Amino acid sequence: MDNQNKERVKALSIINRSQYNNELIKRLEINGFDFSFTDLSDVKADCIFANEANFRASTLIGVSFRDCEFNLANFENCNFERADIADCVLSGANFRKSQMNYAQIKISTCIEACFDEVVFTHGNLGGTVCIRATFRQANLIAINAQKAFFEEADLREANLSDGNFAGSDFIKANLTGVNARNANFIGGNLTGAIFREGDFAGADFSNAKLDDVVWEGAVIEDTIFDDEVREEILKKI
Repeated sequence: MDNQNKERVKALSIINRSQYNNELIKRLEINGFDFSFTDLSDVKADCIFANEANFRASTLIGVSFRDCEFNLANFENCNFERADIADCVLSGANFRKSQMNYAQIKISTCIEACFDEVVFTHGNLGGTVCIRATFRQANLIAINAQKAFFEEADLREANLSDGNFAGSDFIKANLTGVNARNANFIGGNLTGAIFREGDFAGADFSNAKLDDVVWEGAVIEDTIFDDEVREEILKKI
């Protein structure tokens, strides 16, 4: 325990120097460390290994992470506003109730990660793998999630309005009760997805795969479909 505390103090010294001097941290191993309630704003790092680390209620405003590992890390109630994260692995990570406005998690792996109740407006999930991740009651207004992967993800009661999900994969995803007004699903694969009681008014499903979608109780006023599928969908409402 004492050795880990010493290593934690050493890591914090490196982080603080990075913040003060605007230096890039290159390779830092902090697996399992406790950084809860810590100010990590504006840290820039390549190759941080923080698997199972605890960042609960920490401030990560404006951080920049590349090629990092945060598997099973705890980010509950953190502030990630304007964070820039790319090519990272965050599988099983917990972002519950975090503030993520204008944050970017691009071309990363978030398998089975938890984004429940996050505020992720105007953010970016482009190209990110969110298979079996949860976004229950998440606020994703105007998010850019083009060519992302939400297979078997749980987005129940999430706000996806004005979001861009063009070319994204929602195979067997649960979108029960979502607000997806004016969202862009052009060219996506939504095979087997559950849209029960969702609001898709004004959304665009042009050239999307919609086989076996559950539409029961969904709102599709002014929703755009390819002509050959519209009549079939109306029979399922």
